[in-house]
Formats: sequence, C-alpha cells, structure tokens
Amino acid sequence: MGGMKKSENNAAYALLDVVLAVALFALAATGLISVMQGINETSSNFAFDRVVQDRLLSLLTETKRLDIGAMTSQAVDPDLNITFRTYVESYEIDNGEGAALTDLYLLTAEAQFVDEGGEQTERVMLLIHREEQ
Repeated sequence: MGGMKKSENNAAYALLDVVLAVALFALAATGLISVMQGINETSSNFAFDRVVQDRLLSLLTETKRLDIGAMTSQAVDPDLNITFRTYVESYEIDNGEGAALTDLYLLTAEAQFVDEGGEQTERVMLLIHREEQ
C-alpha cells in the first residue's frame, strides 16, 4: 500500500505541474497579445501620419504651379476625415543690404484632423518666387 500512495502523490504533482505550465503559458500569451496590439496601434498611427505627410507634400507640389490668386483652397477627405487647406502670403525678407527682396511668397498646406490627442494640425510650407502679377 505504501507504493500506491507514492504513485498517487507523483500523479498529483504531475497534474499540478501541468496546471502551472498551462497558467504560465496563458500569462505569457496574454502578455504577447498585449505587445502585439501595441505594435499594431503604433503601426496604424505611423501609417496614418505618413498618409497625411504624403498628401500635404503632394498638395504643395500641385499648388505651387498655380497662379498666386488660385493657391488658396480647401478640401475635405471624407474617408480619412481630414480637412486640407492651402493658402499663400506675401513674404518679405531683407537682402542683407537694407533692401527687401520682392516677389517672394510663403505657400502653406495644412491638414486638420482629430485623433486620440484631440484636434491636430500639421503644416508644410514652401517659399516660392513669382514675378509680380
């Protein structure tokens, strides 16, 4: 009978080992899933930021070819819920000799959107030279 008790104790310890191993695996899997979700959210945010930056640069590239009077615009991307704007301002700078450089304009493209941090505005600017019109 003494041998039987030892076998039951070994079986109980084996079952305890299995339960502990499953619990440890479940904890590790939960931690790994949390890390993977964080990576996924970061990747999504990065991809969104990249789309906004690409759109702003494209908008600047397209707009800088227009006449000064046609450079002000606004458009909404309903899929991304982003408002894009362009505007131009006269830009004067001293040439270092006390005279102002003329025919310079500051073209700005901006994107406004709402994310988990609230309302955001991203801007890109380009200094352009155009003869007076």
